[in-house]
Amino acid sequence: MTKAKRRIPFAYYKDGWNPKTSSPIELSTAGNRIMPSEYESHMDGKIFCPACFTNLNRVPKEKDFFSNQREAFFSHQKRWKNVKCDLRSNKPKGKRYDSWEDARKAVENKELVIISGFIQDEPELQEDVPPSVYHETPVEDLEGPPATVPLARHTGKELELPSKITSVMGICKKFDEHLLKYYQLPERRYPMRLIDLIHDIRDVTDIDETPKLYFGVIKYSENRGNTSNNIRMTWLECNESTKDFCIKTIDRIATRKGIRYKTESSGRIVLVYGKIVKSGLGLSIASPAWGEFALLPEKYNDLLL
Repeated sequence: MTKAKRRIPFAYYKDGWNPKTSSPIELSTAGNRIMPSEYESHMDGKIFCPACFTNLNRVPKEKDFFSNQREAFFSHQKRWKNVKCDLRSNKPKGKRYDSWEDARKAVENKELVIISGFIQDEPELQEDVPPSVYHETPVEDLEGPPATVPLARHTGKELELPSKITSVMGICKKFDEHLLKYYQLPERRYPMRLIDLIHDIRDVTDIDETPKLYFGVIKYSENRGNTSNNIRMTWLECNESTKDFCIKTIDRIATRKGIRYKTESSGRIVLVYGKIVKSGLGLSIASPAWGEFALLPEKYNDLLL
């Protein structure tokens, strides 16, 4: 079981924090984010769910692996079973809101992000910025058209909320904070937590005409020509049943995004939004727009690998 499939991606550890009397804001800002592999025995009773803020257990408590080599994971304690938390379920469901006010508040509090599209055009390179260095454009988020969001199932009603046109780069920044937010991506019916919207390229075995958000581990990257306008092929680790998998971009754009030649970016994680198409004997995501792919900062690798 990969970490990407875990319903609880990390826990907050804070000594002296109490879910009955303390503030969740204090936990998320002052607590330490820990992975199952970082758990130590003195943390017992002091680790909490990043979604519902109740106590968690590390399973198994003392070992990093089960006897079948499955990695340890975090699990909710049974004494908090009456506290609703969608991270308890292995089958995530789309989020619906009981009222327009609840949905609007979720958007205002940045708990719900509605994306109507990703930035398509490559921004002009700013002066005094080397071409090999990605320099953030002044405007990464643009106002998008109103988006339709469903209310609770028993109402059958829908509502319109403001959306944004953004970039995958924006998701990669403070990735640990975004991971548990609800996102409504283009062509999806319901908002879901970002952790449930990111698919591992290593699980992909066939074409998929529905665009999705994927992550992949870079093996190597190569320019198929002699100029910065040629195609750059960036190969990713893929399923053993797939001959190969690559992202096809313009060399110049891949360079601006920080993807280096040959094996210099080997092991880096790239997030990319798009369709899975045939590419020779393998598969690819071809020509993602400027805002549809970005390198994940290495400090967040442990949340996906």
